[in-house]
Amino acid sequence: MSGRNTPRPASPYRRRRIIWTLILATLGLTFYFNFISTTSFREVVINRLGLTPSSSRRVQEIHGLLHFVTAHPGRRLDETEGSINAAGVGLVKVDPTDLVDLRVFSPDGDDNWAHHLGALKAEHPLIVFSKSYCPYSRRAKDLLATYKLDPPPTIIELNERSDGPIIQSILRRLTNRGTVPNVILHGTSIGGSDDIMQLHEQKKLKSVLQEGGLKVSVV
Repeated sequence: MSGRNTPRPASPYRRRRIIWTLILATLGLTFYFNFISTTSFREVVINRLGLTPSSSRRVQEIHGLLHFVTAHPGRRLDETEGSINAAGVGLVKVDPTDLVDLRVFSPDGDDNWAHHLGALKAEHPLIVFSKSYCPYSRRAKDLLATYKLDPPPTIIELNERSDGPIIQSILRRLTNRGTVPNVILHGTSIGGSDDIMQLHEQKKLKSVLQEGGLKVSVV
């Protein structure tokens, strides 16, 4: 009769369930305080998947920069006391080491990015960031000229822009290339002078450009 008051031993299944509940709760709290409370969930997912930090955002940002330099040739990122006045955000001092709001790259307030990307693809598929006095930039531009491209490369001479250093720093962050020339095909850097010269010598440059949608008239 005394056995009625003896507690029943917990089943192994119940013990395992309690242990796993505690483990999951601990992991959840650790995840929240270490990540969610300090950054966005989207960034955490990107990092945990092993992607380059802000890789999906970088695609948009590089196209935003390319749109800015091609569609707004008269605007500068430092045009007003080191800042730019952009519709929707006001006066912005661009930090090239940090993400740039896309509205800065479309300072007139036109946020039709589908149209902007279409225009880049059709009119400016190949963009060369250069410096007019740089012999490596000159060599790259001369080489590309021999291919008689249609549309021709869009050349951005950074030394002729007050915001050239800012743009070059942004390019360093987005393309991992901080030198000129920086040859960009559809938003992706295909290298500098030595890189495209190597592609040329390996007889690969023509196909790379053609696959990028450019018409090549070189024999």
